[in-house]
Amino acid sequence: MSSTELLRDDGMCFACGSDNPIGLRLAFEWDGDVYRTRYVPERAHQGWSGRTHGGMLGLVLDEVLSRVVLAKFGLEWVTVEITTRLIRPAPVGRPLDVRGKVETVRSRLITSVGEVNDAESGQIIATGYAKLMRAK
Repeated sequence: MSSTELLRDDGMCFACGSDNPIGLRLAFEWDGDVYRTRYVPERAHQGWSGRTHGGMLGLVLDEVLSRVVLAKFGLEWVTVEITTRLIRPAPVGRPLDVRGKVETVRSRLITSVGEVNDAESGQIIATGYAKLMRAK
């Protein structure tokens, strides 16, 4: 099986899939060498009352950190490790700016870094670091 068969996009990705009825349907754009998306957490995405669940922040970071690599180096790369650091609560309903960029490139490993910022205040909500390897 080729890597393109292994990594087939059927539109159902929870984070970015246009066909997933309960997904986030994130859209992405380039800002120089930074890949970014805007995410507005809904009440259904909360953990404690009024606060976005940390897992949702990790999910959105994973999407940006992997997609920046896919956009630059092709669709055969997959996340093999991700670290998310939650710095402060993200209120539900408040827009978040999520950014990622490639940090290092080796033949078998690419790393990317990023952060989630409150879109209004600019405060850092969370940071992320990912390692990606070629799918087999």
